[in-house]
Amino acid sequence: MCLCVKSDRTRQLLERRAKRGDLVVPFPRVYARTTHWKFLSPSARSLHVIRAVAALHPEWVFCGTSAAIAHGLQVSEPDPSVVHIVGGSGCSAFRGKHVVRQCSSASPGEACEIVAGVKVTPLDRTIADCLRTLPMPTGLAVADSTLRDYDLAREDLARFVQAQPRTRGSRHALQTIGWADGRSENGGESVARGIIIELGFCIPELQVLVEDPSRPGCEYRIDYVWDTGFGRPIFGELDGSAKYAERAGAGEKVSGKVLLAERRRESRLTLCNASVMRFSFEEAKNRPYFRALLERYGVPRRENPAAWNVQ
Repeated sequence: MCLCVKSDRTRQLLERRAKRGDLVVPFPRVYARTTHWKFLSPSARSLHVIRAVAALHPEWVFCGTSAAIAHGLQVSEPDPSVVHIVGGSGCSAFRGKHVVRQCSSASPGEACEIVAGVKVTPLDRTIADCLRTLPMPTGLAVADSTLRDYDLAREDLARFVQAQPRTRGSRHALQTIGWADGRSENGGESVARGIIIELGFCIPELQVLVEDPSRPGCEYRIDYVWDTGFGRPIFGELDGSAKYAERAGAGEKVSGKVLLAERRRESRLTLCNASVMRFSFEEAKNRPYFRALLERYGVPRRENPAAWNVQ
């Protein structure tokens, strides 16, 4: 966790160090060494802050994406300077610079769990809250990681949402669940797939094993594969550099051998008689660019792009 301080005198001393660049201040009265902070992944930064804020406000119950991070779910690009908490009965929703308060008919501590050292809403409510409020691609990352890491089915997620049928955003949540797939390996892949769906293109097969033509018996795992119906499939690969940046952000060293193996893998895939489309996470978020890229490679469109798969 980050360092949290209640003393105004200590805060003044730490603010001086922050002005020198020795410390970062992601949240009021919450501090971390710059040298430590820069090696943390976005989710780890958020969890560090959530734990510190919990120490400052032990009565708070975290919900939404804050609870999702504590539960270990994939949250795309979390903002460590913002926490989501449950408000008591009769409160009004509030969105400030650092705190988002969500209304609840129950008292904040009525239904909560201790996860990762902090009070959070239970997993079922956390999932339902996230799927109701997050945009589809971001919510898809939460849904995919739930199916993958908690061994749940789409029907389980739908049941979590339907437990409160009159809650705003339930239809949106069920639509997101319709696209969920636990085969997605990480949040970036899930968000990119969500954007592909929203742009009206066909849903790719995920994590497809392809034999290395130069080494029979050896296989590569492809992020996305589209069957065009013309004998030449399209391989979609989320840029490896983004994955390495995430690993480096978590303090893991990426050796030259790893990079060399990735380049060799790329050259082998060209022997599979397939079109290989590489793109970065930033490129996927640039929708006009990404739409043009998908069209250029001939990725097929869905017959009814406006329809949602809610089965």
